[in-house]
Amino acid sequence: MASLLPKPRPLASFLADERFSEEAKALLRGAAAETTRLGHRFISGEHLLIALIASNGPTGQIFREAGAMAEQARSRVEFIVPHDPPFLAAKEMTVSPRLIALLHDAAETVEGLETPVEAPDLALALLRDREGIPHRVLDECHVNTRALTQRLHLLQGK
Repeated sequence: MASLLPKPRPLASFLADERFSEEAKALLRGAAAETTRLGHRFISGEHLLIALIASNGPTGQIFREAGAMAEQARSRVEFIVPHDPPFLAAKEMTVSPRLIALLHDAAETVEGLETPVEAPDLALALLRDREGIPHRVLDECHVNTRALTQRLHLLQGK
């Protein structure tokens, strides 16, 4: 699978992408902050998950109502993903290949609707990746991902 993933890209390229709403871009910036806080080199799905859970919008509320808590998710990520040594710190924030694939998935999902990628689209893209760390974190936090997915689809209006 690794050979099918895109190469890492700077966060700035997604922040300039008009396919993403301002809310989605704010979540990506929040994920970047989590990446720094946790001492990781790449912005990954687990960082976006924490940003989604901590967000003040309806998507964050749905995550919290489903039992997800940002501190608990952060603790699980710290346990699962080791810290990178400080000398490996990136000069600019870079998005991981797997998260790039998920962001493209979210963009493709809304492409025909002529609407930008919103927070529920990002959340649903994370949930579709059952092999990823975000799904593992939610499972370990005892979040019912099936019910969460249904609630996010309702929020999304589909």
